Amino acid sequence: MTDSVRPDSFLFGGVDMLAAYGLRVISYDVLFPERRVMKQVVPGRSGAYDFGAGKFDERKLRLACDSMRGLSRHELREAAYLLTQKRRIVLWDEPDKYYIGRVYNDAELKYIGLVGHEFNLNFVCEPFAYGAQYDGPLIERVNYAGSAETPTLLTITNTGPAPITGLTIRIRTRRS
Repeated sequence: MTDSVRPDSFLFGGVDMLAAYGLRVISYDVLFPERRVMKQVVPGRSGAYDFGAGKFDERKLRLACDSMRGLSRHELREAAYLLTQKRRIVLWDEPDKYYIGRVYNDAELKYIGLVGHEFNLNFVCEPFAYGAQYDGPLIERVNYAGSAETPTLLTITNTGPAPITGLTIRIRTRRS
């Protein structure tokens, strides 16, 4: 990713929210999304049968923000309109990763004087962070540094005049 993010800011749909609107991130939480509960209550049996919790629900990304300048009602509405769209979210301290999400609920503004407002932005995002796409040559193995199963698309392009022969692709999964 080539987008640069100013300290204490976030990009939303490519817009640096600190530069454009004076919105500063005070804190955020993104440890991991909730696991989807896969249980079934069985009549006549205590407890519930647990089918395992292998899948994740949507990620709730809460950004505690304040405004670094007094925004007019027009600027607040403009920022609010932007934030209700589904876009990429890039946080300043991890510019090589992004989330995809949008705000569904309201953000209550707390007036803090001439500086502006404090508020929380509660994004609902796809479960995992995305990284940059790798478009280089494949050398022996693909090193996936993520924390969950993810689909991988391998595109093999023959740049020579002769057909490709003897190509072998081995897929191995990480053991727990």
